[in-house]
Amino acid sequence: MSASPIHPEPVPLWLKIVIIACCAPVAGFFNLMSLCPPAAESRTLLWLYPFYVFAAGICAWMCAGSRRAVTWILLVLLLLTHVAMWLLVDPMLISWLR
Repeated sequence: MSASPIHPEPVPLWLKIVIIACCAPVAGFFNLMSLCPPAAESRTLLWLYPFYVFAAGICAWMCAGSRRAVTWILLVLLLLTHVAMWLLVDPMLISWLR
């Protein structure tokens, strides 16, 4: 059994734009920090949030050429993380769903 090197396809421009757009909501990080109570335990998760977004974006970009399904899974998890961080800071945002 020979190990053949993986030749990833080039990442299309539209997918690069989607990955960047999925990472863009992290720009509201300082707004989230200002809404979070000063003594809340959630501040630790909020400080880890930008690092996670950066790491997930890089991983999605790296997987885009060879493992497209993994890219989409990472992007969906990234979007769910954005929603979770906003709900962590302001749980009343979910009241508009009722």
